[in-house]
Amino acid sequence: MEKILEEAKQNYKGMGSDYVYYFVIDDTIKKTVFAKPDGLEIKDGKAVDNADCVCKISSDLFKKIWYENYKPGMKEIFSGELKTNSPDLLQKFLKACKKAS
Repeated sequence: MEKILEEAKQNYKGMGSDYVYYFVIDDTIKKTVFAKPDGLEIKDGKAVDNADCVCKISSDLFKKIWYENYKPGMKEIFSGELKTNSPDLLQKFLKACKKAS
């Protein structure tokens, strides 16, 4: 997961506003990502009380989205493999990291 987050920092092209993302991967890896117009800052754990977008995801699905440009759907949401409070902001993050069209 560290490799994916490092790639995100390198590919990030900005979103025009500040957003805070909180990722929980496999219920064990927890990262707070501060997306700013000029770059990403990544901190271990939960660094804020209320993130703009919370994403709980399996590492397998995260890798599939990142490396295979997979677009998750209702199957992943209903199975619990992907949970988010803001699908739109999650999509915006992926676009800003050049991982979605």
